[in-house]
Amino acid sequence: MEKDIPLVIEKFSSIEEDEFLIASPIEIEFVLRNIAENGSRVALYYGGTNYFILTTLLDVNDTGLWLEQSPNSTNNKRIIESDDLVCVSSHLNIKVQFTAHQASAVEYQGYPAFYLPLPDSIYRVQRRDSFRLAPPLSEPLRCVIPANVLREKRQREMTIMDISAGGMKITCAEDDLDLEEGKTYENCQIKLSDVDTIIVTITVRNLASLTTRSGQILRRAGCKFENLDGVTNILLQRYVNNVQRANTKTRKG
Repeated sequence: MEKDIPLVIEKFSSIEEDEFLIASPIEIEFVLRNIAENGSRVALYYGGTNYFILTTLLDVNDTGLWLEQSPNSTNNKRIIESDDLVCVSSHLNIKVQFTAHQASAVEYQGYPAFYLPLPDSIYRVQRRDSFRLAPPLSEPLRCVIPANVLREKRQREMTIMDISAGGMKITCAEDDLDLEEGKTYENCQIKLSDVDTIIVTITVRNLASLTTRSGQILRRAGCKFENLDGVTNILLQRYVNNVQRANTKTRKG
């Protein structure tokens, strides 16, 4: 189950704006379509931060989106007349926020709706104190580092010990791969499920060695994800949520 995220307007620092901003039309449509498909509530603010309605995102295409109108005709009139609209919603435990400057009154499948042009940008408000998840032992995660990045003849596969939206911890036998602290590795592949595979760029932040009970020496690397795009972020967050949900069901069972 998704946690309750307050649908209030946030203001961002310049650093946060750069971190949270998504400007690719394909990614914007992807994020908003996921919100529509999951039926997440949307707070539609008009005329500042004091007035809003709770609505539903009905549909999205590559040019715009449709929102359910309010039963209150006065609110609907004010929304149509406003040139200062802000939509706040959530999906996969991540707040999504964007602005619009015009809403048109239309019909969607025979019902009253608002039509808004697809926004030029949106914010996915995911701060880096994100929860780290240990993949289940029954379905381990692997990170495949391509051969050309390593300047070797073959790709290398690392076991993922934990993962979050900010990064991951990976491990391998000491003599299997010589990772370098501070080095960035591009085009690394992580297969999250049978249908979801992500390609990431990682930077090794720290390295450590440990000895198992059998005497084997392992190397562990704490890695940071670099510049994850919106689609990759969503797929990663969906994986984390699905595993958490499965773990909760197992404990209750």
